[in-house]
Amino acid sequence: YSVSAGYQTHRDFAMALCYSGTTAERAQETLDVMLAEIDRLPGSISADELERVKARARSGLVMQQESSAARAGAIARQWYHVGNVRTLAAELDRYDRLDVATVEAVLATLPPRDLSVVSLGREPLEVPGGVPA
Repeated sequence: YSVSAGYQTHRDFAMALCYSGTTAERAQETLDVMLAEIDRLPGSISADELERVKARARSGLVMQQESSAARAGAIARQWYHVGNVRTLAAELDRYDRLDVATVEAVLATLPPRDLSVVSLGREPLEVPGGVPA
């Protein structure tokens, strides 16, 4: 059983990606739980949860400084997205300033909707309100 989530950003749009891998017998339940968690996102983020995410992000940011390739990639992404390169201290400060109210405001403005679901397996899965393939 495996579940993960991440994101991709571009200059004029971004997307969140979720993945789960499980047995065929639990596939529908896994999809149902994942969709329910996405659906409850607005209004459900706790300060403790956000602090854990921020700690993980800060740790990853600091650790990537050990790799020249990772630093070069980060510099290229910053230049592409914002047109300048921020220092490590400036990036860490941005992470520190992030709070639940800001995340909730973004979710209120851009709620998770119009989801695309792709599944691989022996049986098709049901997506509530989805368009059959």
